[in-house]
Amino acid sequence: MPDEANSEAKQGKATAGRGVLYIAFAKFYFLFAGMAVTFKLPNILSRAEFGRFSLVNYIVSWFNNVAVTGTIQSVSRYSAQEPDKARLVQAAGLRMHVRIGLPIAIAFIAAGPLVARYVLEDASKTAPLMLAGCILGIYSFYAVFIGTANGTHAFHKQAGLDITSATLRVIGLLGTAMAGLGVVGVISGWVAASLLVFSVSILWVGLPRTGGERLPVAPMAKFFGGVAIYLLLFNGLMFVDTILLGRLTTQHFAAHADAMSAAIAHVLPWAPGATGYHAEPSTLGDVQVAYYSAVQNLARVSYQAIIAATFVVFPLVSRSTFTDEKDTTKKYIEVTLRYSLMFAMAIAVVMIAKPADVMGVLYQADFAAIGGPALGVLALGNVAFAMFAIAGTILNGAGQSRPAIASAAITLALAIVGNYIAITMYAGSADLLLVVASVTSAAMAVGALISGWQLRRAFGATLPLLSVVRIAGAAAIAYVVGRVLPLHGKLMTLVAAALIAGTFLVLLVASRELDKRDLDAIKAVRRKRAPGGEAA
Repeated sequence: MPDEANSEAKQGKATAGRGVLYIAFAKFYFLFAGMAVTFKLPNILSRAEFGRFSLVNYIVSWFNNVAVTGTIQSVSRYSAQEPDKARLVQAAGLRMHVRIGLPIAIAFIAAGPLVARYVLEDASKTAPLMLAGCILGIYSFYAVFIGTANGTHAFHKQAGLDITSATLRVIGLLGTAMAGLGVVGVISGWVAASLLVFSVSILWVGLPRTGGERLPVAPMAKFFGGVAIYLLLFNGLMFVDTILLGRLTTQHFAAHADAMSAAIAHVLPWAPGATGYHAEPSTLGDVQVAYYSAVQNLARVSYQAIIAATFVVFPLVSRSTFTDEKDTTKKYIEVTLRYSLMFAMAIAVVMIAKPADVMGVLYQADFAAIGGPALGVLALGNVAFAMFAIAGTILNGAGQSRPAIASAAITLALAIVGNYIAITMYAGSADLLLVVASVTSAAMAVGALISGWQLRRAFGATLPLLSVVRIAGAAAIAYVVGRVLPLHGKLMTLVAAALIAGTFLVLLVASRELDKRDLDAIKAVRRKRAPGGEAA
């Protein structure tokens, strides 16, 4: 029995290592493909159009992310627990979304005019919102195929579909934008891309067999419902500040002519054809959203870069808790949290040290001037958000959705109330974006602390305090190095970024937070063997 347990543990570690490599590559590709869209679109669309697209994108993504992630986790959970029934689980997942995903997508389309008029106070967003509802319906079914690949540990298929999806999305969005089709055209390109990748997933993963045994849908739908509640709250934290920013600034500019004039003067130097520039309140609200969206796109890089770990650790934790392997579960959690914090901080510390310079590398000068001050604060907040995401995924993977929902609800409530008050107070201020970033980051930090306490309470596993101190100390020194480096301009900023991140990593080694055990584990993963020591 001990030999069998050791063998299964080693096999789990090897699977985790290979899975991280496959999915990390795909997620990095997805990340950079997404950057191609977010950094190119502002150069094709006007600032107001980019802001308008961002708002529609965030609203549909709020629900789409719930459908996709919830479905992947639901299908993955049941497939991982009983691999021999994976195809039956897949069939149940498809039937589930005939009853859940499809009706929700139809409801989203029907609600488009109401959301545009009463929530966003801009009727021009009606058509894009209704069209975006098609994406929600398509991805609900597409996610079943991703979940099947994830739950059966076919990480290469999941990675391949991620890469295909990212590529088609870039082509669809940028192609329609370059064709001058506006926001409606860009959303249409996204719909076309989602249809294509759904077709590819059917061919690659395959359809479930018809006839024979059928698994009941109710247990999966119940689990999906629990996870979906958490994900609605979690994704709300990602998007609610931007939605409130668009709505409340529009209201402010409509009610205060002097603030509207000041906002025009703030935007005027960057506006093509500045003479006689005129804008409606909603247009100025969209411009604010455009600048803040650019800040968010960069600040989330650390979160997006480590999200690969959640797709790998979820089925492993599901399996280990299902078989009551407490020590294995604890080890998965500790290793995932520790490496995720180091990796996320290595990326974020560069933006914290040189926010305006980093924005200047990827965006035009107005984005760096207006959004730069907010980037450093939001980048730090997204490190906390990354840890919050990992903890929530682990809790859901272990079937403990209630504590995950509680932490997400508290965090979202803080973000909504805090941002509502802050935006109302600072709507006409040049510091508005910095204030919004600060409130959102504070809420994310609270969420990370709550979810970390929940992990310790449930599994006795959390980040070692000494690791937190070492990582924070290394980041602080790397920050100081970045601040004193007299390197500016696009090329020199890249050099500075390498020096800052290099300083951070060297300090981790010097403090023995990263040691030979970790390096041996990384080498073992690269050779597709089980990592040594405690690393997974």
